[in-house]
Amino acid sequence: MKNIKRLLAIIGVGLLVGMYVLTFILSLTDHSKTGGMLMASLYATVVIPVLLYAFMLVYKWTHPKNEEIPKISAEASEIDTLIFDIGNVLAKYDWKKLLKELKYDEDTAQAVSEAVFLSEDWTESDRGVRTEEEILQSFITNNPSYEKEIRETFARMGETISVCSYTKDWLSYLKKRGYKLYFLSNFSEPLYKRCTKDLKFLEFMDGGYMSWQVHLLKPEPEMYQKLIQDFQIVPEKAVYIDDYMDNVAEARAQGLNAIHFTGRKSAVQQLMDFGVK
Repeated sequence: MKNIKRLLAIIGVGLLVGMYVLTFILSLTDHSKTGGMLMASLYATVVIPVLLYAFMLVYKWTHPKNEEIPKISAEASEIDTLIFDIGNVLAKYDWKKLLKELKYDEDTAQAVSEAVFLSEDWTESDRGVRTEEEILQSFITNNPSYEKEIRETFARMGETISVCSYTKDWLSYLKKRGYKLYFLSNFSEPLYKRCTKDLKFLEFMDGGYMSWQVHLLKPEPEMYQKLIQDFQIVPEKAVYIDDYMDNVAEARAQGLNAIHFTGRKSAVQQLMDFGVK
């Protein structure tokens, strides 16, 4: 954009100077045309800048500013890699909202939440070693009296996930800046299958793992190590972002820079402290 402005300024100045020079020459050689040329020059002095300004506005509208985002350089920042958790960082995870939508009474909602979302089986389902039916049956076993409601909740659990409003623009910006983007998240396969439409932002990623894919759970050290090794990440040049402090602590133990996510605004500020802008 700066080059365009410079070029237009040169063209504008050139046209105006040329017209005034021509007016001066005519005043010496042909007095009859001097008045008309002078008026044309004065008119052009107003019109040309207006036209050039209008052209720049059109250019700006048709060439969005984000296309001019500068790439990172080794001199500008040592950080070249960002690793994101998914739940409550890039996408909201809210099982309470689902239970409200299912319109269960208070006792039923409490029973289902304890049998499913608050159970050890929910956490273990993220490991990816049980089949979908085995996972469902483990929830039912936790409270057989609510089998119907548990099955209904299980079928609709994808509704617990919704992409955050800022995610797409944030990742797009970081990608255009030249950062390598990865994800590392505890996630079960049944949940993933039911919410893929809300995870389209993963297209911005250069790679990553969900726990069910590698049969590991954060904050187990092996899960971080696998990501680092498989994608040849240099820990000192990477920042990991997670909303769970235990996961953040283990990331730091593995040599990664890490941020405890409490909101996008705070995360952006902390990333700036690492030189990520």
